[in-house]
Amino acid sequence: MKTKPILIIAVSVIVLAIGGYFLLRRNNVSSPKQNEISQFLSNFKTQLAKGNRDSLLNYFGDKQKTEPINRLLNALLNKPEKGEYVDIVFNVDLDIAKGNISFINPELATAVVPVTFRGDRLESKFSTITFTIQKIAEHQYKIYQIDARDFMTDYISYKNNAVKLQYTDKEIYSPATLKAFTDASNLYAKYDSVIWFGHVKDQTYFYVVKGKWELFDALNDYFRPKKDTAKTYKMGLVGPDYKEVIPAEYDLVHNINGIFPNLIEVEKEHKRGFYDISGKIVVPVEYDQIFPLNDSENLAALKKGDDMFWLKSDYTISEKADINVADIFPKLKQPASFTLTKSPTGDITEFNSRDDHGSIYLPASYLVDLDILPQVVQFKNPLRNHVDFEESSTQYMVKAQSLPAQSSGNGDNWLQSAFYSIRDYFIGGRAEFYTKQNLVLVDKKHNSIYSQRFDIDYSEIGEAEDLSGSCNEYTFRTLTDSLFELKATAVAGIPTYDDKSELREMPVYHYLTLKDGKLIELRTSRLFAFTKHIKMDQSYLEGCYSYLVDEGAHHWNEKLSDKLTPDILRYMKNEIYADYKYKFKDKRWNEIFYARYGEGKEGQNTSVQDSLTEIDKYNIQWIDQKLKAMPVIQPKVLAAK
Repeated sequence: MKTKPILIIAVSVIVLAIGGYFLLRRNNVSSPKQNEISQFLSNFKTQLAKGNRDSLLNYFGDKQKTEPINRLLNALLNKPEKGEYVDIVFNVDLDIAKGNISFINPELATAVVPVTFRGDRLESKFSTITFTIQKIAEHQYKIYQIDARDFMTDYISYKNNAVKLQYTDKEIYSPATLKAFTDASNLYAKYDSVIWFGHVKDQTYFYVVKGKWELFDALNDYFRPKKDTAKTYKMGLVGPDYKEVIPAEYDLVHNINGIFPNLIEVEKEHKRGFYDISGKIVVPVEYDQIFPLNDSENLAALKKGDDMFWLKSDYTISEKADINVADIFPKLKQPASFTLTKSPTGDITEFNSRDDHGSIYLPASYLVDLDILPQVVQFKNPLRNHVDFEESSTQYMVKAQSLPAQSSGNGDNWLQSAFYSIRDYFIGGRAEFYTKQNLVLVDKKHNSIYSQRFDIDYSEIGEAEDLSGSCNEYTFRTLTDSLFELKATAVAGIPTYDDKSELREMPVYHYLTLKDGKLIELRTSRLFAFTKHIKMDQSYLEGCYSYLVDEGAHHWNEKLSDKLTPDILRYMKNEIYADYKYKFKDKRWNEIFYARYGEGKEGQNTSVQDSLTEIDKYNIQWIDQKLKAMPVIQPKVLAAK
């Protein structure tokens, strides 16, 4: 089976591809040995000590000078990057002897290796790196994957502390930031915390908190409070004159000018409203959703329960109005494609911290509701010099693939759908991104908008690969009033029985329902989810499929087809049995379905006949009939590269 090795080096849960394809030979390669893996990593450490970058690159599967690899190697070698002070000195030491080695499957092993940072006038700090090592031949190994999330967080923090020993405050922080540090100290008599500074037109505003401020979980791709923050703190905003603009009684205060000039969105107990910069309530904090519009007469549509209102251009609010969300959706301020490289407000909001160096943007609540943007996005802070920050985002790209697309099914088109590809870029190379798909539904019957996010990678490792662009299918249809079907291209990584090819990309089906005012996906472990929910017909075998075929000497060639091979049909059938933890008599099928789970978690049931549903039984019989009728040949090739 061909898979793509990956490198994880961002604080957020981000997987960065490093390129190159490996063949996991289950039949011809014996299991890796613990002492050989230890020696492999010791040799890697020796090359680190020598500082030989080319030799280090050979330890990865495909020698490429991509930015993620270079960034990791710069950290491990502790080399100053462009523009950094050359006398920043501290040691980064991998303790290979204390590494904890375990085995994923017969070809892959992980090694959690302790790392120590030591520097003059700095206390030592400890971290870890998790290496995943692949055996490619007898006594030959490659680095298949590195999870360096904790390491990079700790490294950047330690490096910033070293930087502070070399630079003065005036060289690191802007005059506006240094003044804000001082001004914030004057507010602690009244507030428990001053968490952010908002710099607007040469004036600084202070985001203040009463109560216990909960730290955000930095390992998520966006910040989420660890507890019910409504019970632990209340947030407000103080102006440059130390007077309250917004009282400290809200769950969240957004960026100044975040949606409209001189207005600030606030949230309290899932209700939304607006203050203006002078401290006047413009929109009472009592609306469930606020939809800002590109419209000459109305600034926004306001939703309260089942009722809708207009926010007029003069900031007055209309009486209850007959507003259809399907009509206003195309008029939303950002309904389609856009790219963020900094806060779109044009202003800078930064942490009241000498250690957290990013600038932050809190998007409009409707963008968060629709899963188009996370609750908080971080970018590089232009007010700070010489220091790095843990959140390495450089670009956040949202692209609407279909806006809007009419649903099919019952003929009355009571649902509209929009489909978004959301890509979060990191650091700046070709492979440093994380992509998700997002479905937005406009429900005309209930005058509501819903959303649901989907990953694009369902391969064994997962979250490792991006779509090639060879296939780009998207359809949405209503099956019943309560069951919907989304078909979207994704990375599958399904191996064939003989391991000579792999179904890399295919249309993946998702099944959704509306429950308690939310769009819910009906989860399944099956890649071919339709076998669980639908009695199959020929349409479920048709689509755009990208196969990777072994051409010999570990060279894989992509071939496109409009059909599934008999091998993949057998996988589809056996996947139904595997869903019920069936123990296959054939060792190879057990490997395909259970090797990733580890010993003791493989199929254990010798019979699952009583567990099969009527849909399961129908689809098994249907697939059997197709297999009998199919010639044992490769599918018709439409294109190749």
